[in-house]
Amino acid sequence: MAVLAVRVLYYLIIAFAIGTIAQLVTGYHKHRIFTTFIIGFVGVLAGDWFAHTLRLRHIIPPFYGVSLVWSIVGAVLFIMLFRLVRGRW
Repeated sequence: MAVLAVRVLYYLIIAFAIGTIAQLVTGYHKHRIFTTFIIGFVGVLAGDWFAHTLRLRHIIPPFYGVSLVWSIVGAVLFIMLFRLVRGRW
């Protein structure tokens, strides 16, 4: 049970870091912690899906099963798509 709690905490920290980096890259700043977590979480899912579907190699070794580079790319693409749909560049 404790191992699961530690793993969830690691994933939350990774999602927050990825969301923060993606916001810095795109210039999209909402200054809300929940938004940063959502962007990071979607980035992890999208980046993993892109890497798996397109059979892309890991640029750096995965960190707890998360490919950091492709997760950041997924989060940046998510922000760009979101801004395109919302009409705010």
